[in-house]
Amino acid sequence: MIDLFSNMVFLHPVLLAGLLALPVLWYILRVTPPAPRSVTFPATRFLAGLVSEERSPRHTPWWILLLRLLTAALVILALAGPVYNPAQGLRGSGPVRLVMDNGWATAQVWDLEQKAAEELIAQAGREARAVYILTTAPAQGEKAPQAFGPLTASQALPILRGLTPVPWPSDYKEAAALAEKTSVSGSLTTFWFSDGLDEGDLFAFAKVLQGQGTLHYIAPPPARLPLLLRPARDVVDQTPSAKKDSGIRIAVDATRSIPQGLPAVVQALGENNAVLDIQTLTLNPSTLPGMMSFDLPPALQNQLSAFRLSGLTSAGGILLGDDTMCKRSVGIAGPAEQTETRPLVGPAYYLKRAMEPFAILNVGEIDTLLKQKPSMIVLPDIGAMPGETLELLENWVKKGGLLVRFAGPRMSEADGQPYLSPVRLRAGERSLAGSLSWEAPQKIAPFPKESPFFGISIPEDVSVTQQVLADPAQDLDGKVWARLEDGTPLITGAPLGRGVVVLVHTSADPAWSDLALSGLYVDLLKRLTRMAGQSGAGASHQNYAALDPILVLDGHGNLEPPKGFVHPLPAPAAESFVPDSTHPPGLYGREGLHYALNLGTNLPHLKYGANSLPADVVHGVYEARYEMDLMPYLLCAAFALFLLDWAIMIALMSGITFSLRPFARAASVLVLFALPHHAWAQEAASSSMQYSEGFYLAYVRTSDPALNAATREGLEALSQILNTRTSVEPQGVAEVDPEIDTLAFFPILYWAVDPGQEPLSGKALQNIQFYLDHGGTILFDTRDADVNDGSGYSNTQQAQALRRITATLSIPPLIPAPEGHVLHKSFYLLETWPGRYDKGTVWVEQQSETGRDGVSSVIIGGNDWAGAWADGARSGAGQPLVGRVMSPGTRQQELAQRFGVNLVMYALTGNYKADQVHMTEILKRLGK
Repeated sequence: MIDLFSNMVFLHPVLLAGLLALPVLWYILRVTPPAPRSVTFPATRFLAGLVSEERSPRHTPWWILLLRLLTAALVILALAGPVYNPAQGLRGSGPVRLVMDNGWATAQVWDLEQKAAEELIAQAGREARAVYILTTAPAQGEKAPQAFGPLTASQALPILRGLTPVPWPSDYKEAAALAEKTSVSGSLTTFWFSDGLDEGDLFAFAKVLQGQGTLHYIAPPPARLPLLLRPARDVVDQTPSAKKDSGIRIAVDATRSIPQGLPAVVQALGENNAVLDIQTLTLNPSTLPGMMSFDLPPALQNQLSAFRLSGLTSAGGILLGDDTMCKRSVGIAGPAEQTETRPLVGPAYYLKRAMEPFAILNVGEIDTLLKQKPSMIVLPDIGAMPGETLELLENWVKKGGLLVRFAGPRMSEADGQPYLSPVRLRAGERSLAGSLSWEAPQKIAPFPKESPFFGISIPEDVSVTQQVLADPAQDLDGKVWARLEDGTPLITGAPLGRGVVVLVHTSADPAWSDLALSGLYVDLLKRLTRMAGQSGAGASHQNYAALDPILVLDGHGNLEPPKGFVHPLPAPAAESFVPDSTHPPGLYGREGLHYALNLGTNLPHLKYGANSLPADVVHGVYEARYEMDLMPYLLCAAFALFLLDWAIMIALMSGITFSLRPFARAASVLVLFALPHHAWAQEAASSSMQYSEGFYLAYVRTSDPALNAATREGLEALSQILNTRTSVEPQGVAEVDPEIDTLAFFPILYWAVDPGQEPLSGKALQNIQFYLDHGGTILFDTRDADVNDGSGYSNTQQAQALRRITATLSIPPLIPAPEGHVLHKSFYLLETWPGRYDKGTVWVEQQSETGRDGVSSVIIGGNDWAGAWADGARSGAGQPLVGRVMSPGTRQQELAQRFGVNLVMYALTGNYKADQVHMTEILKRLGK
């Protein structure tokens, strides 16, 4: 209590003198009796009423006096402006300027920055000082930051709350130019709310701010300094295990001012943000950036979409994946004897050396490669092949494969036209060097905009001496991807079915050109590998000069469709491009070519901003405790007492008498319960132990009481159905809170997702993760199948809440439940699993962990099954089917109840019922 008053000040202390008037008010109220009651006065009782048995009190009852005095005291205290934990007064007397860092790094500390800025504006309002606001990052679609002012405190507050972080760096040079345009009389007191980074020109910007008055620089504490995910291809890892590591490597960068041993948790995300893997890295200032590796099997690598820093909502905490993130499987075909006897000089050697850094390579016969289902197959100078092999290869291309062929002596000497070629060829080859040739070696012309290779630089020393020629009589429109300087095609390509056939008109080794000895060779093969497996790759008349935005990140790291201010990404500069206000980080691309523009790819190493400031700048750190204005709370309490006084007076005027004794008893009870007491852990444990004596259906409590009641009603209805139709006899329904309850007693939990779900605490997440890791099953019901389009990318409020719940949980990859899943046949034979809705997709684990009896730890759907079970109970759908006419609605309720039975049996029996799913196959084997 002493600390409470010691940390409190009054903005208008002179008004506290009003408390001196309370004794006078006591006297006035005491001598004024309550208003007389209106009594009907019949004339027939005139004489009987001469002597009244009742007497009006001379004074107002003391407890009413106390109530009114307390109301008056609260009003006086509120008007005096009490503030708890007050901020220090602002220095100076002139206007106040707030410089708000709102670049990508600010999102990780935006809560601290906004709270501190709101407190400063409130203080400026109390001192009647004008407010200016200046941002440091350009606005959407603009080149310069924003400036506001002069403003009053009431005008500045909504502008501040309307600011949001942007997913690109701050531009201190433009901010300095904007600050110089601010003209005020006198000096400005500037408070710079920083993200803690120096992103260039910070010293010059600080000098401009200092030239207009005093400068205060507020930064995050060391443990809250921004973190950045980077691709590891440009970062050298010095650890001994780096050379042996074949996983996907990424880097976590930070400033060297972070504390020693700062943990960073990174999640590998798949489709629909499913968590494929989680790694924890300990960051140390001396070994930045920190490296980590994700060793995922090829099947999961193909699903990988992004990496995310767990617990940080920022565009810098997301590393999006594109065609280069995962190594694609590439097969190199050729005669087996050449691969074995000439490993260092044959075409396969140069192909392997060029593609090893970015592809998983297999060398062998074509038939063997096709069985491995690669994304791309390279044929170095294959002239002819058996008809069966040719047919298999053609079918593989039509299903989406990318076939890359290189010319050579075998192709030029083959009889007739080669099969699986994008263009018709002329017989023989063209020689551009030698004693019998009049032509000089040709260099490669710049790639046209319609070529998938557009933007790749061509070295001056690369020349071609021999090539196979395309027949000029055919239509080559859209098929030529590269030409020599004389206009003859060097690389041609054309779609075949869903795949693409590409022909390089020179050899894969140095026999016909210098291409295999140059970096251009690697760049061309890398670009072709990126195209492998992409729908629409090789389509004609595509313009690859610019990559269209597909999905972009907002300031908090959420993917969203591009808005009008987003421009296409220039393809030639894509590899070195830094996101800006017209090109935010995200996914860009064209048919067959996708590129992920990430913040961490080309940003320089992170530098601590405080180290770049002038020496006389006042430094500060964001604090966790901020001032609290107590006036609204005191006024609310005074108003509540006024309403109580008003109700008492109405009751007295109505003839209702009051006795102090019942109030005393009630007050005693309230005081008894208000006294502090110990909450022993044994009490909570004993309350949970009651569920160990039987089987209970359980659901997770949400913040919505109506949703909790509906879920309980549905589970109670399902409990009755299980008692009636099966040998499972639930003892009841339990409501659990992951924060405090033991979940191990419940084989399955029903979690109806609340759109307003608050983030779970660390203890609750640990409790849930332990439950899932030790055999528990959770059914997440988003109840949004009526508005979900079924694409798997639902963005309803329930879906967003589910993502918040599962963001930091280690959940295995999920897939739509296949037709042969045990849930279809664990008790009833069901084709669909409807609830109130019948078009939602049900997601289960792709492969249940060992030791779980084949039971998925997580089941996700949106059909609102609890609502359907409750509806069925109210309509009688749960009664026996004999003699009952079923309407379509009743039929759906019945199927929903059957799904509930299957769900419980699935959770209890595991793979015991899986044998029945494969009964046909088992009987066939027994028959043998």
